[in-house]
Amino acid sequence: MKSLVYSLLCLLFMQMSLSFSFGQDRSIHGYVNDKNQQPLVGVSVQIQNTQTGTNTDINGKFILPINTEKRLVLVFTSIGYLKKEISVSVGNGPVTEVNVNLEEEVKILDEMIVTGVFDTRKRIESSIAITTIDSKTLDRIVPNSAVELLRQVPGVFTNTSRGEIYNEVVTRGMALGGAYYYVSMQEDGLPIIPAAGQYNPDPFLRADVTLGRIEAVRGGTASVLGVNAPGGIFNYISKTGGSTFEGEFRTRVGLEGNVKNPYYRQDAGFGGPLSKDKNLTYYIGGHYRHADGAKYPGYPLSRGGQIKANLVKKYKQGSVQFNLKYLHDRTVQFEYTPTVNFDKPTPAGNFTNSSSVLNPKATLYYPASVNGLTDVNYDSKNLNLYKELAPSLNWEHRIGKGWKIQNALRYSDKSILSNSSFIVYPFAVDQVPFYAINGLLGKFGTYNFYNPKTNQRYGSVTQELDFSNPNFPFAFKSNLNLPGSTVQPNSVFFNPISYENGTMKDLINQFTLKKQFKTMGFTAGVFHSSTWFKYNLTPPAAIGYGTIEDKPQFVGIDYIPSGIANPPTYHYTDRNGISDYGSAGVSRTESTINQTAFFFGHNWNISNKLNLDWGFRYEDFKLNAKQRRPISASQSLGGVDGDSTTLYDNKSSVLGQNIEYSSHLNTLSFSAGINYKVNNNLSFYGRYSRGSKAPQFNFYTENSKLLGVVPQKNIQIEFGVKISRGKSNLFITPFYSALDKILNQKVVQETGQVVTYYATPKIYNKTHTIGVEIEGNYTLNDHWSIRANAVVQQFTADKYQFYDTRKRGPADDTLIDRSGKKISSYTPAFIINVTPTYRNNKLFVNLNWYYLAKRAANTSETFYLPAFSQFDLNIGYTLSPKIQLQASINNVLNKFGIMNWSAPTPSGVPFQTFDTELFTPTNRAANPKAVYFTSAIQPRALFISCTFKL
Repeated sequence: MKSLVYSLLCLLFMQMSLSFSFGQDRSIHGYVNDKNQQPLVGVSVQIQNTQTGTNTDINGKFILPINTEKRLVLVFTSIGYLKKEISVSVGNGPVTEVNVNLEEEVKILDEMIVTGVFDTRKRIESSIAITTIDSKTLDRIVPNSAVELLRQVPGVFTNTSRGEIYNEVVTRGMALGGAYYYVSMQEDGLPIIPAAGQYNPDPFLRADVTLGRIEAVRGGTASVLGVNAPGGIFNYISKTGGSTFEGEFRTRVGLEGNVKNPYYRQDAGFGGPLSKDKNLTYYIGGHYRHADGAKYPGYPLSRGGQIKANLVKKYKQGSVQFNLKYLHDRTVQFEYTPTVNFDKPTPAGNFTNSSSVLNPKATLYYPASVNGLTDVNYDSKNLNLYKELAPSLNWEHRIGKGWKIQNALRYSDKSILSNSSFIVYPFAVDQVPFYAINGLLGKFGTYNFYNPKTNQRYGSVTQELDFSNPNFPFAFKSNLNLPGSTVQPNSVFFNPISYENGTMKDLINQFTLKKQFKTMGFTAGVFHSSTWFKYNLTPPAAIGYGTIEDKPQFVGIDYIPSGIANPPTYHYTDRNGISDYGSAGVSRTESTINQTAFFFGHNWNISNKLNLDWGFRYEDFKLNAKQRRPISASQSLGGVDGDSTTLYDNKSSVLGQNIEYSSHLNTLSFSAGINYKVNNNLSFYGRYSRGSKAPQFNFYTENSKLLGVVPQKNIQIEFGVKISRGKSNLFITPFYSALDKILNQKVVQETGQVVTYYATPKIYNKTHTIGVEIEGNYTLNDHWSIRANAVVQQFTADKYQFYDTRKRGPADDTLIDRSGKKISSYTPAFIINVTPTYRNNKLFVNLNWYYLAKRAANTSETFYLPAFSQFDLNIGYTLSPKIQLQASINNVLNKFGIMNWSAPTPSGVPFQTFDTELFTPTNRAANPKAVYFTSAIQPRALFISCTFKL
């Protein structure tokens, strides 16, 4: 009996011991640092061949719960570091400790990419040209705009000279159309503007702490997987929360405008798990900034920001992600700088690269009765106000047996209220065009010019009869002392006031069904977007004339008629110096755009080394719109205020009838590529893409009388080699890009007693570009590394024709033919971007060199925009694991590097400045000292940033 009791007690004790051993909580604890013993945040720690994992916190610490004593393999991965696998023997105790050091890498062939591919795949296995920009690279630079980050991508020309908005992105010589005509700017996989052309996307795109990564596709499958985007897809991917709480606050102060104008900015972002199983996570962040701007006009040029948030729920068979974005931001684009010297462009007179020619502080109000459509309530200090509220929902679900469905849905409500300058150039006040354009020719008498704010007198011009020239019996005698005589004597800035307001609502949905077999996969999907658009444009709402100087002041003009006893004084401008209320009227456009696309893709792993993919996209584009334009202007004695001596408010517009128009286009695009993976360090690929593209929306608004529009055609052929050797990578991509059926047709406004319009004949142009894109990363030693990209290219206008529309209707229009020219200011022969970086224990220093080759200003080769180099310096220091400091100097040498230009106005006629193609060598020879206008890179700026990590 005792023996039995003893045996039972032994068994009970053993059972309790085993229960304690296997029932207790076990975990692996540890720290992950870099080679300098600095903690690494957000490193993924995964048990190999399982879904169990976690991420390191701000101190590099991780805790991984386990329930086994077996030997495990932990996999440590982080973007920018070499993957590391550690075999761990789990002991009998509750905690097993593992400390790991990761080595920084430049090897990126193992990166997983999601943009421009039919399924998520490694870069070495993809047959497309794609560049990834990770959060570490993003954190080490201070860009002027979100678009300027794309300088890190080979083959991309970015013009960000006008500030945070009004930028341009051109890839592979796809230049005719400018701006974002051939590319898709995306956030989290969906286009920011689905029906391109209503607005540019950059007013609604901001880079801040919430941006985790950019994936940039040039050509390739962009025509199949993007909306009307044969040139490329640029996908700005947001951060999401991890399995541990993490966050950061970043304060940035600076001086822009050659280190003169203050800049303040606060970024913050944080996130982590919301559930014990860590399958529900969140992230919220954003920024606010207030800045006087690189070209300070006398009032702040930027104020506002955005908030972005997301919730991610992961479950056994998939995930659901909810995103919310709210943008409320005021900013405005810079106008061009008056410039002289065609051989060596230099700011004219006392102007510099940090001078402002924007309107001064001014307000303007006039009621809808002036233009028949809407009140105008302009205030220059309000800048351009951009607002967006955009909720979205992404769902991914694995059905089983290789089936997966994905659905991305977003609703966006955008609006713009623009208070800005339109064009700015010198206008002589003692010449005929000034009086003819303003309806003052033949109104003889004295015109007094003054500063309405200070009452300073600038002198006068007297308009008289002069019968010595019977064909033109007008004479102008001046006695003036206007500022800016070294730029152009007896002149003021023509500075129209642009007032625009519009709303756009988008509903976008993309559904994708995927089936994966052992060696191949199929993808099929439907994309649909519906856009409702309403837009009022007043170009211009009124006219301002400013002093020719930095921060111009409006010039007041009074008129005293001659030949009248005791004549009254007529005020041509109001108390601000503004004239011609509502002279151009308001155009209103309302439209509905529906785009529906069906796409199909097939991936086939022919062998372990050879992969083939092909796909097509069928797209249906439907536009229904109506537009109302002013057809004439009338004068009313006394005007809005009933005072006959105030001439500035006497005009009103007579509106035409609503013009209703529609367009229905179908396009088909095809792309096929093959990738041969020699080994994990070397692969080759080739791709052929052929597609069609519908015109942008604004083509229809400017040409609403036109019928018979056909889609553009495009062909791209590219080859690529991807090489990884130790700590270096090299990607070489030769390409051929061709565009056909590029429609050039204008609706021309003829101004008379009644405004009339006519259309020039249709012309279809054709271009192609041949080039090589190069991208590389090289680590020299433990301290030095280099990242670089470049493109060498040659653009050719196979057919390039357009009409010089003159003043007498179609009878005097002249066809200009520049076919065969190998010239495009958007396709420089060379673009180079090189960033050497030095690192030690706590310090990093990088110097970015950006080089743009010399470019012909136009196809007449009237002059050349000089080559230039820009240097940006960034220095960072880690005070502690939680506090980092960074100093950045952009445009260290304060170069005046020209990105774009507009023409002189030799006859003084408004808007001639836009006709850059019509400014010929003959025009230049006739006036070699003419003032023209340039848009240059931003002047030198200094920023100090402090980042505190939670």
